[in-house]
Amino acid sequence: MKRTLSIVLALLLLVTLVAGCTGNDAPPAAEAPPAAEAPPVAEAPADPDPDPAVEPVTLSFMLNSPELTEFYNNMAAAYYEYTDGRVTIDMFIEQNDYQTLLLTRLNAGRIPDMFMSSAYAENMLFRDFTFDLTNEPFMANIDPNLLHSVTVDGAITGYPFVLQSHGYIFNKDLFEQAGIEDLPETLEELRAACEALVAAGIQPFATGFAEWWVLPQTVYPSMSDVYNGDFERFFADLAAGVIEFGELPELDFALDILDLVYEFGGNRPMESTFDDQVSAMANGTVAMIHQGTWAEDSIRSANPDIRLGYVLHPRLDGRAVLAVDSNLTFRVGNTENLEETLLWLEWLTTSDFGRSWIPEQIGQISPQIGAAMPDAMLAEETAYFIASGQTAPWWIFTGPEGTEEPFGRVFQNYVAGTFTRDQVRSELTAMFR
Repeated sequence: MKRTLSIVLALLLLVTLVAGCTGNDAPPAAEAPPAAEAPPVAEAPADPDPDPAVEPVTLSFMLNSPELTEFYNNMAAAYYEYTDGRVTIDMFIEQNDYQTLLLTRLNAGRIPDMFMSSAYAENMLFRDFTFDLTNEPFMANIDPNLLHSVTVDGAITGYPFVLQSHGYIFNKDLFEQAGIEDLPETLEELRAACEALVAAGIQPFATGFAEWWVLPQTVYPSMSDVYNGDFERFFADLAAGVIEFGELPELDFALDILDLVYEFGGNRPMESTFDDQVSAMANGTVAMIHQGTWAEDSIRSANPDIRLGYVLHPRLDGRAVLAVDSNLTFRVGNTENLEETLLWLEWLTTSDFGRSWIPEQIGQISPQIGAAMPDAMLAEETAYFIASGQTAPWWIFTGPEGTEEPFGRVFQNYVAGTFTRDQVRSELTAMFR
């Protein structure tokens, strides 16, 4: 495993040098499941009591999604108060180089008490460094439909953090101003919407292309019709050489999508960051950004009156989808503070604060059974598209471990003009061979 981590780290560093750019957030073939019914689970204590006999301790956490920093801090402060100052949570929060920094730290033997990662392929990547949560009683409070993303050989390797979605967030008022009545679902309809926005003096997109992670999130949902959604067989055939990634017609379609976003993405599309996207959406200077539920709070904090919705990802088969899954994962490190970390996770799962933290503060959908739905526009949209069956899983994460960032860097080089389409085909064929 350490040899695997070293290889992954080396690949990440090599791709970073090639790309020279800057830069977070899949399941099996089944569509993202609706939340479970009310809990047939054993009652857990509402507020587990800390052990006052234990000495003061500082827990080290590594987290991504820096847009949630305020809420991470609120949680740490609440736990500090709950333990009467006995437990301090020291948090390292990063986005652009998070995976590289995490792997470096693990290879050096400095395992965080808790760290965040993706699910699926990364379950095996981090399994030797983390604690098996299968027999922890508080896990009975997590929606069992979401545990597939963190389960390996029947063992629960991590704790699902939130149920998230991503697509093209759009400003409903600007669409109305441009006379767009029917939301686009095909590439041609998306182009027509962009042209209508331009005619109304509105910039269609803020691209976010300066962030490597925005690129795979923009691309892979529009490729989710590959192999008719049989992603396990798809990756098996890639590994066996039955097919090549670069030959997929879905890949060319996804590149057409990126070309469209670039074309209508303003004067400096490669300089656009996540913060720029949020700012442009909040102040009404652009109509669309490709982001997810995690962006809503930042947008609405700057503009409480904005009305947001989702434009779905077009696909080659003509069926538009929203990408929905529980991928962000808390992993408990095998450290000397293991018992203290488990006490924290029990508190997060069963206390009044913990049960309300995700839906009421973060404003996203909680994985906990019976948790309240957030008062959030994009969460409501997500629930609607789940119910209507218009979703796709975060399938790219079922592929080989450690490929998310290199995958994103290839597309980032494409939109920057560094790679041609032929180079993209060649790079991705080699990556997934």
